[in-house]
Amino acid sequence: MSLHYEWTLSLRFRLDVPEDFLEELRADFGIGSALDGDGSELPGGPAASLMRQQMSADTWLWGLFVRRMVVDDAMYELILTEPERLAQWSATQGWIGFAREEMDLHTWLNFYVQDKHAYAAGPGEVPQSLTGDAPPFTLTQTTETWHR
Repeated sequence: MSLHYEWTLSLRFRLDVPEDFLEELRADFGIGSALDGDGSELPGGPAASLMRQQMSADTWLWGLFVRRMVVDDAMYELILTEPERLAQWSATQGWIGFAREEMDLHTWLNFYVQDKHAYAAGPGEVPQSLTGDAPPFTLTQTTETWHR
């Protein structure tokens, strides 16, 4: 029997994010169409949105929010691919989301971004690079770098 995980990510993208990347996200996360599942596995059901958000009088960024229930094999694949892919265009620096085992109140793993690199850590642990080639994680708070 497979374990199930709630996977939740929330971040904004830099001003120079390419439109083809945004289109990939829409397709991959079912944004603008019906999401997988009947929604009964998560309170409120699965969710995914990609929205333009006004940061200042003349600056708009794209914000991504994804909340899904995934089986363990898919969760491990997501850990290895999605945070690193999203980190390449992230305006958010620091915490970007979490995973937790189904029906557990406590987070199993947190995801972070710093300078185009993705990191993960269990609660209370120091974030470690997901690719092994990133510098040590040094941030102490989550910020967004969208100023021109």
